Amino acid sequence: MIDHPLLQPNDPTTYDRHQLVLYALHQAQRSTDFHPIIKSLSPPPDITTISPAGSFKNKKIAIIGAGAAGLASAFELRKLGFDITIFEASKERIGGRIYTYYFDKDKNLYGELGPMRIPVSHETTWHYINLFHLHTRPFILNNKNAFLYVRNTRVRNDPAGKNVMEKIYPQFPLYPWEKTIPWQKLIEYALETPLLSIPPSIRKEILQVKPAYDPLINDWGYLNIRQVLQKMGLSEGAIDLIGSVSPLEGDFYYNSYIETLQEIYPVNFSFLYEIIGGSSNLSSSFYRSLICMNPSEYPHISPDLLGKVTFKAGHWIRGIYLSADHHITLKYKNTCNEKINEETFDYIICTIPFSSLRNIEINPPFTTRKMQAIREVEYSNAQKILFLCNNRFWEKGGPNESIVGGGSFTDLLISAIFYPSNQRNYPFTTSCSSDGPGVLLASYNYRQDAIRLGNMEEHKKVELVKRQIEKVHGLPIGYMDKIVIDYKTINWNDVPYFYGAFCYFMPEQKRIFSYSMVTPEYNNKVFFAGEHTSSSHGWLQGALHSGSCAANALAKYCTYQNEPLF
Repeated sequence: MIDHPLLQPNDPTTYDRHQLVLYALHQAQRSTDFHPIIKSLSPPPDITTISPAGSFKNKKIAIIGAGAAGLASAFELRKLGFDITIFEASKERIGGRIYTYYFDKDKNLYGELGPMRIPVSHETTWHYINLFHLHTRPFILNNKNAFLYVRNTRVRNDPAGKNVMEKIYPQFPLYPWEKTIPWQKLIEYALETPLLSIPPSIRKEILQVKPAYDPLINDWGYLNIRQVLQKMGLSEGAIDLIGSVSPLEGDFYYNSYIETLQEIYPVNFSFLYEIIGGSSNLSSSFYRSLICMNPSEYPHISPDLLGKVTFKAGHWIRGIYLSADHHITLKYKNTCNEKINEETFDYIICTIPFSSLRNIEINPPFTTRKMQAIREVEYSNAQKILFLCNNRFWEKGGPNESIVGGGSFTDLLISAIFYPSNQRNYPFTTSCSSDGPGVLLASYNYRQDAIRLGNMEEHKKVELVKRQIEKVHGLPIGYMDKIVIDYKTINWNDVPYFYGAFCYFMPEQKRIFSYSMVTPEYNNKVFFAGEHTSSSHGWLQGALHSGSCAANALAKYCTYQNEPLF
């Protein structure tokens, strides 16, 4: 029996989460997908089931990148006693694309420049959240009091879509049948119906990385999202409408439909959570554990069996080389003094995005398909602007006006505005005065709009975002000038060592590259991890799962090669 989720509890148990997943799948008529989804997204078996704790003392491992994948790899490999060095190009912070920006020293006023939400089905992410005893609360995606502002028309985002049908539909040339269907249902019909046409036994391949896929998976992966909308019979007016009222959907019209399937199949957007205090609490927890001599996260392993972990922040890898004796040499630069160094290791786990790996000398080159992937695989840009406001103006008004959590969406350049849910009391009431300060995610967009807005001069960008927020909220011109007291922007294309926000395949790239992207190189001396090597692009799940899987793969190779113990 599936419990109806009247509300999402804070700090959900595994049972709570699974009930929410089951409910979402039941609503989508796909209850049989539950077990394959949970199995695919669960962490691999504990690494100590491969080899005993402390088995590989004095074996030297280099991990390139201290993002989520690198931290997870180090955390797991440490159990087996490996001597681990983590190279991180940034000297200011770890976490990679996990980036919580705090406006105050007490860390009460913050926003997320990177990952900000966690689906209930993402088992590996929840494994580490629970391991580090982090607290979570629901992240609200849609709010009935938030706005849709399209073609200079403002409406509230009612769940039934009636406001859009009445006020915004007439501005688009829709087919007669399209005019009778709420925009949410149009999206559901066009993008989810193809998934139901794939048998459950084949659907599970959507979340797998394997040498070859079923022809049905390849056929859908050959199409971009716009082509699927056309294939499902939508008019150009409806395609334009969907991209306008759901701009974060429309930003990816030319990416592979397989990316949409990788989002829909595990019901990623049905029930979401956020880490209280910021996503960076996760990367900080990893760091504290890795530098601790007797961490509580390894209760059944004696501290003397754990591997040593060394962080080299501000060290940028310049080259990866295979030596004659089959060791791996890394050339790296200290960004503080510009000094070039070299160091040799037994094994490497490379977790940096291929967009960054492209700038590193590799000699001899990796296999042909890997080198192609490094050059060709698509990375999407993302842009965010946080506003620190002296009052939470969006929460003012009565129960039909106050916005606590959720997002407003628009066809303007800012695309999406997200409101903090830290004052929320589900399903909707405000729990304290709106007069205090708050942090607004003032603009969030991808790809072309992220480039267009992200590349503006800073003062022009901030000015434009203020004016467009006023339009979306129906505020007088200049209102935001007295509200915004600080801001922080990020354009991931411009962030050093990243060159894009996350991997997002173009048509056919899953079939061509997904397996080769994760395949080890140099006779199993160099392993790969990161969200780009996973089937959960752009999510913490992809990074954490791939990191723990890479650690296990390395441990298996060492074990099967009869590496000496101790």
